[in-house]
Amino acid sequence: MRNKKKRKEEEEERVYMQALQNKKIPLLVLDPQWHELFPEHRKTSGIKRREKRLNSLIQEQGQASNNIKEYDKAKKAIMDNIVSNMTDGNEPDSFLKIRKQEKNQKLMADLNNKISETEEIQRRLPEEIQSANKELLIEAMKVCYAELTANTEQIKELDEWIREARNILKDRILEKQDMEMRNEQMYKYMHNLLGAHTVEVFDRYHNIWKGNTYDSINSENGDI
Repeated sequence: MRNKKKRKEEEEERVYMQALQNKKIPLLVLDPQWHELFPEHRKTSGIKRREKRLNSLIQEQGQASNNIKEYDKAKKAIMDNIVSNMTDGNEPDSFLKIRKQEKNQKLMADLNNKISETEEIQRRLPEEIQSANKELLIEAMKVCYAELTANTEQIKELDEWIREARNILKDRILEKQDMEMRNEQMYKYMHNLLGAHTVEVFDRYHNIWKGNTYDSINSENGDI
């Protein structure tokens, strides 16, 4: 069962990588929106692992660039040293210069090897960085789609709850309006039948909703 799940995940990964094959994806770890979408507490172990690898490759690329600059400076210094120690073998210090030239040649050979190795790293890293970036994107999209799916289910449930709540609210509003109309009808009848002063005696012993009935009756009849 576990192997079947792993094969399914690997197949999905392959399909996703093919879908992203010709896409130039900006480096996610350098995108402020990425960090806003995935703050530290929202990152899964899979995202953290892939993010760490991508950061490591980016740092390696930056270090390689810095190394090339340093190597170029060192190469110029060695070349200057070679020129300053050139000899035809007849100078009094020719033996010392020859020794220095031998040392310079060895330093230059070692430096050229380092430059060659670093340039190979620079050629290799862009593709590795893009691949690691896409792997991070795929892992992030898995997390996004899992949350999108869960949110969609909750949205459906909330939509249904809101529809039911609106229907209930509509019924309650109608029920309330009916009661208010009934209260107004009864209160106005008692006022017309008994007069305000008599009704006020009953009012003192009951806490009732009158709405605007009391004011409207007084405005129509004046103080009774």
